[in-house]
Amino acid sequence: MRRRQKKSACKICISCNEPNEDGKMHVEMTYEGDEILAAYLLENAQSILGGQLSPSSEVTSIGN
Repeated sequence: MRRRQKKSACKICISCNEPNEDGKMHVEMTYEGDEILAAYLLENAQSILGGQLSPSSEVTSIGN
């Protein structure tokens, strides 16, 4: 029996090129879905990358 794929509530894609001689790099970001949810996901990703949360932390709430 084939599982039905769940539809994502939000997707974010961030990509960049190698830095040029000046140390600058071209960065692109696209997202699909709710803008507030995308911002929330980016904040939590920044916390994980900054060491405030472990990579296996589960984010369980959104909003004020």
